[in-house]
Amino acid sequence: MGTAGRPDALTPALPRAALQAAVGTARISRMTAVTLRTETRVRGPRVLALFAALGVLTFALVWWQTTREPKRFALVDPGRLYRCGSVSPGQLERLQRAHGIGRVISMLDPNAPESVLERAAAQRLGLIWENVPLRGNGESTPEARDRLRALLTDPAAPPTLVHCAAGVNRTGLAVGMYRLHVQGWPLDRVMAELRANDFDDLPKHENLRQALADEAALAAAAASSPR
Repeated sequence: MGTAGRPDALTPALPRAALQAAVGTARISRMTAVTLRTETRVRGPRVLALFAALGVLTFALVWWQTTREPKRFALVDPGRLYRCGSVSPGQLERLQRAHGIGRVISMLDPNAPESVLERAAAQRLGLIWENVPLRGNGESTPEARDRLRALLTDPAAPPTLVHCAAGVNRTGLAVGMYRLHVQGWPLDRVMAELRANDFDDLPKHENLRQALADEAALAAAAASSPR
C-alpha cells in the first residue's frame, strides 16, 4: 500500500495549512491596520477642515442676521416713526443704534416664540415694548384702533418702530393711521402708499379698508373742530 492510503499521511499537512492560514490572517491584520492608520491620517485634516468651514458659515450667518435690515424696513417720519416686518433681537439692537429707536409697537401674537424673544431683547436694550395683536389680514376692532391711535399720536413718545410679520397689512394700518392723524394725509394718498408697499387689496381686506376710511373721518372731524 502506498503512502496515500495510510491514515497518518495527512497529519504533517494539517499544521502547515494552519500555519499558512495564520500567516495569511496576520498579513490581513497588518494591512488593515496600515489602511486604518492611513485613513485616519487622511480623514483627520478633512474633519478639521469641515469643522472650520462650519464655524465660518455659522459666523457669517450670525453676522448676516445681525447686520441686514428687517424685511420692508422704511422710514415713515424720520426721528419719530419707522416700519418693518418681523425683526430679530440683533436687528432690533442695530436699529436702536442707527435710528435711536426707543419704543417698539408689535402687532403680533405676544405669546409667539419670536415675540417672546423680541420682548426680552427690548427689555435688555431698555426699549418700551407695546403690543396690539391683530390678525394677519389687518383686521381690527375699534378698541384695538383706539389703543393703536393713542400710541401713535403720543407727542411724548420716543422714536418708534411699528411692525408685524410681513410689514404689509397690520403695519400698513398703523402707518396709515399715523399719516391720517399726525401728518394730515388724505385717504387716497394713504391707500396709494399702502398699495405701493405690496398690499394686495383683496376682498378679505375689507375690514382694513373700512378701518382706514373710519380713521380718515375721525381725523377730518378732529381737524375741523375748534381747538
